[in-house]
Amino acid sequence: MNKTILFILSLLLLAHLVSAQSDTTAPKLWQPYRITPRTGTQHVSLSGDGWELSHTDQPITDLNAPRKDAFQTTIPNSVHWSYFKVGKLPHPYYHKNSDQYKFMDEKAWYYRKSFPTPASAKSGSYVFLCFDGVDYFSKVWLNSTLVGVHEGMFGGPSIEVSKLLKTGGQNELLVEVRAGNWGNKATDYESLPRNSNGEYMIEKRQGYNPRASGRIIKPWVISGSSGCEMFFSVGLWQDVRLEIVQPYHLERPYLTTTSIQNGKATLHFASEVLADTNSLAYQLHPWKNAQMHHYDGRVPGTTSSNANLSVLVELVDKAGKVAFTQEKPFKAFKGRTWFEDDLSVTNPKLWHPNGLGEANLYTVRVALKKDRQLVDQIQFPFGIRTIERVASAGPRNTDRWENWQFVVNGRKFFVKGMNFTPQDVLLETSKDRYRWTLEAARKMGVQLIRIWGGGLLETEHFYDICNELGIMVWQDFPIGNQDTPLYPQDIWEAQVVQTIVRLRNHPSLAVWCGGNEFNPYSYGNAATMGILERNIDIFDKSRLYVRTTPDDGSLHTYPDMDPTWYGVGYKYEPWISETGMHSMPEATMFYETVDNKEFTDLGKMWDKEFYKGHNEFIHHFTEYGPSRVPRMLSRASHITDMADPTLEAVTEASQVGAGEFYQIFSEKMQGNYPVTSGLMPWVFKRHWPVVAIQMMDWFGNAGAPYYFLKRTYEPTHVAVDISRLLWKPGKHIKLPVNVMHSLPEAIPGATVSVQVLDDTFKQLWKQEQKVTVTAGTSVSSANLGEYVIPTNYRDRYVLIVAELHNGSGKLLSRSFYYPRSLSMLENDEFYQKYISNPIPWPTLDKGPFLKPTVAKTATSLTASVLSQKPTGTDQSQLRVKVTNTGKAPAFMAKLDIVGTKRAIVASDNFTWIAPGETQEFDLDVIWREPETRSKASLTVSAWNATLTIAKLP
Repeated sequence: MNKTILFILSLLLLAHLVSAQSDTTAPKLWQPYRITPRTGTQHVSLSGDGWELSHTDQPITDLNAPRKDAFQTTIPNSVHWSYFKVGKLPHPYYHKNSDQYKFMDEKAWYYRKSFPTPASAKSGSYVFLCFDGVDYFSKVWLNSTLVGVHEGMFGGPSIEVSKLLKTGGQNELLVEVRAGNWGNKATDYESLPRNSNGEYMIEKRQGYNPRASGRIIKPWVISGSSGCEMFFSVGLWQDVRLEIVQPYHLERPYLTTTSIQNGKATLHFASEVLADTNSLAYQLHPWKNAQMHHYDGRVPGTTSSNANLSVLVELVDKAGKVAFTQEKPFKAFKGRTWFEDDLSVTNPKLWHPNGLGEANLYTVRVALKKDRQLVDQIQFPFGIRTIERVASAGPRNTDRWENWQFVVNGRKFFVKGMNFTPQDVLLETSKDRYRWTLEAARKMGVQLIRIWGGGLLETEHFYDICNELGIMVWQDFPIGNQDTPLYPQDIWEAQVVQTIVRLRNHPSLAVWCGGNEFNPYSYGNAATMGILERNIDIFDKSRLYVRTTPDDGSLHTYPDMDPTWYGVGYKYEPWISETGMHSMPEATMFYETVDNKEFTDLGKMWDKEFYKGHNEFIHHFTEYGPSRVPRMLSRASHITDMADPTLEAVTEASQVGAGEFYQIFSEKMQGNYPVTSGLMPWVFKRHWPVVAIQMMDWFGNAGAPYYFLKRTYEPTHVAVDISRLLWKPGKHIKLPVNVMHSLPEAIPGATVSVQVLDDTFKQLWKQEQKVTVTAGTSVSSANLGEYVIPTNYRDRYVLIVAELHNGSGKLLSRSFYYPRSLSMLENDEFYQKYISNPIPWPTLDKGPFLKPTVAKTATSLTASVLSQKPTGTDQSQLRVKVTNTGKAPAFMAKLDIVGTKRAIVASDNFTWIAPGETQEFDLDVIWREPETRSKASLTVSAWNATLTIAKLP
């Protein structure tokens, strides 16, 4: 029997095993029609507390059968977090506590809740029981009646239950939930053998494969794949609700901006109006061969409802003022009829992306009236804006080529983006956590967040906050790095349509994408993409769409090279969708989550025997292996000696090494505008506490790469367009400057300056020049000459500082660099390789090391807390003044809070403070351990300034 036949048989067996997981006699509840949330008495939330969670080893066949370990919990939640929050198990992310959670995807889980029949559920009304997200297989009973089974975690099931509710009494809801790998659990990852490099032999893993998930439509990052092998999510992870409507009601309203010109916006509104029916009675199309619309022997026609109907549309601004109102009569047929209308809004307040203007929002209120009486009402947030793409300025070099120049409200700009993995691998999706993360992204200058295809179709919390903050969203569908030949087309389409309809009114949603790093043209994916594309065409023609990234002119790249090569090798790339560099989160995260005895021999992390004696440390390391670790440590070796570093030294050095990488490639790509028109580095935040590429750790603390990239994302940024970071003595460093400007006003009388200092902060060279900074997105250049490295300046750093001042002398932007003059480049063979090709970044085993070098020239800092104000539950913002009272610049000046568990996002950090200069900083703080907050202190330091401690109010 050949391998092809064996493969086909194994796929058929897998399909049989998975399809057998559902009750074949129960109604199948997956369908594409989402029930729109209402407000007031029409809407009853069943989320929150009052739920009982229990489990059995096998799905029950008798509702009276005993279930195990029942306890009270809340939803939305995963089973994992439910166990932790009631104290039944320790924190799943600490040490190797995840081992204690491994049984959870092997059990059938039962959520039970009692609730009264709502008074508004009057006779003749439709009452819909709606689940917004169940992970993954579910079965629903209401008052002991099995109403059906469901598969898929992104919307549904929804059931009309009016006839099952008890009049004036309590109802009992029981929901069975099983994991997507039910009956097909994968081999325990950490039990696999290792290869000669010390890496797990993933090819020997049996059972569920997150990268070839068969019939299961579930993102791989929450399904036991790379970096998250120890977790497989399961549970009621989104809201449960009742929606109550009359026989005449609205469904799925859709509002788009058609045009904005001459102080007027034209909008188009559409909504389904249902008369004596509900949408769950319909199907989108037949699933077998059929003629779609034809004469069937009856006289064509429809039956009028003869009802006196009207539809009222109102736009209410942030102040609560009705900014627009329009009511029109409507003739509906029995069944479904679409109401369509154009709205003309004068003097609209536009929704703009972050940094380009206010993100003005309206609340849209849509009311259906029958005989002049209100019978249904829906409301949703909306922003008036247009988002288009036109051709970018560079050449086209392949068949598939998208337009990558974004135009929002008629304005072209360079898009400062970011990639986003799930907020939490075990699906803790509370609004407070999202707000902290997304506020940090806004303050960083992020204008577009890509929801990566290995992750989630994001929540309403996420989109509501992005609407408010002016952050555009690029939404991948949850296909990542795989073929999908076994995706059940009906379940996939149900999830696709539910998602499109749920998200399409959000102004933040800018781009639909098929998924991440997969081939949408393969036989295995062509049907999947066809379903997606046809439904986007049916239900949301207003959005931009790309099949996958990288494709069509977008690039994913993770080079180990001097980042200045981005300005050479990628100068014709219109869009960088992913790129980045590994680093380690701060040391305190590891002290909290890993056995402290393991922090030895950290300079040998790449050694194939390192895992022995470092089990917990490796457990918290995404994609650990020789292919990942050296590139991180080679950059750290330029900062501090990596022979035998402390945990504090290696975490800080790896962050600063990565930060330099982010700074340079961001400046190169922005300086390449308008050929390159957008950048989305990988990745903003990690979904559990691990070593990986990240701006922010799982606790919410921003690392050095966040601040290095943030400085390049400021509205006006000055950058030295340096040709490389490594030099040999005697070479000429050319010092051209770019000013990247994104504001609508020009900067008259601006001046750029560049100074060169040695590594004792002695000034060696300085030039300044007037520069014309034009309005709008622009790149203005100035050539300030060159600096010649002395022939005896060997194995030392050259410090370069660029500044931009406006016509009044105000400092608008500052950037600093630290290229190296190295004796290793005096080897001509190595030098030619380095300047000719993007070779791997060299390790400096013997130095020079930046931190101890600059520390030899000391300065001093003073600090005081100007104010402290609460910003949320256990959150506050500090305003801090720092002055450099010494004679040398403060290098890598850093603000921190010690003495308690906290997370910090500062307005700047790891920065430069000139002699005599005073800077003010904002520190947003999560007090993660409120009971020890009184012991906390503010610290201010620099690599060449001793620690200053300031009392907190």
